[in-house]
Amino acid sequence: MVGKRYAIGPIITTVAAVLAIFIFACVPTANAQPEAGLKIAGKAIETDPAPFIDNNRVMVPVRDIADALGADVSWDGEKQAVTIVKGNNEIAMVIGNSQVMINGEQVTMKVLPVIVDDRTMAPVRILADGLQVPISWDNAAKIVNLEFSALIAGSSVDFPPFEFKDGNEYVGFEMDLLDALEKELGVEITVKDISFDQLIPSLRSGQVDLIISGLTIHEPRKEIIDFTRPYFDYGDIILTVKGSNQEMILDDLAGNKIACQLGTQSQEAIDELVKRYPKTQRLVFDTLEEIWSAMEEGQADAAIVPYAPTAYYLTEHSESNLQMVGKVFASQSVGIAVQKGDQQLLDKLNQGLETLYKNGTYDRIYEKWFGPKIEVIGVA
Repeated sequence: MVGKRYAIGPIITTVAAVLAIFIFACVPTANAQPEAGLKIAGKAIETDPAPFIDNNRVMVPVRDIADALGADVSWDGEKQAVTIVKGNNEIAMVIGNSQVMINGEQVTMKVLPVIVDDRTMAPVRILADGLQVPISWDNAAKIVNLEFSALIAGSSVDFPPFEFKDGNEYVGFEMDLLDALEKELGVEITVKDISFDQLIPSLRSGQVDLIISGLTIHEPRKEIIDFTRPYFDYGDIILTVKGSNQEMILDDLAGNKIACQLGTQSQEAIDELVKRYPKTQRLVFDTLEEIWSAMEEGQADAAIVPYAPTAYYLTEHSESNLQMVGKVFASQSVGIAVQKGDQQLLDKLNQGLETLYKNGTYDRIYEKWFGPKIEVIGVA
């Protein structure tokens, strides 16, 4: 039997071509130079593999840089493609391909991304431009510096005691909480003062990385942004004169003069009480300050007021003859908001909050601004 003959030459040529492409994609060019230095916010960073210079471009390990800058990385082994995402910024590249997509625009790289020791190496300039991070180069020391130094927190700094201005400083319960998180996470957090109605749009557009501004957690918001674990419960409480029953509930106020703020949930609660107990009188005021004064002067027997600002008022006015009684009710949980899908930052913030709870830091901050904790019922 005569055996079949195969054209060996073309097969060898094809295999050689494939090997050449593979080797080209996985090895730096002949112009590659020894290691370069890398700093982020002025701090030297060690990576494996170390950065190197190729055709006047500093090549860095993509995942290490992305992690340091708070970006997420995904790898498609079949397509040899890597994608880096942070907020609305996205970089997509393929090993050995000069074309890269940066935030929807195609850019040509002078040095191709390669694989070194199973790690994707790419020009640091491409990563900096795509993630919108300032970059500088020290030619004498052969060190590249990424200026990324802070997360940006959006906050409406006009909401005492959560956040407000004291001279040129931002102070308040949430500002102290942010300072503690900054130390725990080891990252600088810069506060940007933004009107409350623009906080969520600013987060979704990438102008800020997170929101901390007494933002309550509820379903419509959760559809477009993500929240950390709750760190505060914002609700109402009964305010009376000192010496009153500490276990008082709403029905115990029947037949009394009860103060509240116009247009609030507390006004609705008192209206319901009046329907059941017609001798109950409702006194409505425009501001909390007016309610506190009315109570101090004996114009009302009790009041239903927001817990947080009232707790702060009593902490700042220890000489007051008023006290909060009972439990916080009609409560809604408050959390830190991040961009939808920013799981990496969400996990870091949750871990930070968990640590602050466990080591007692949270309780110290809470009691500084609100005094001893009061039990909460009916958390939304």
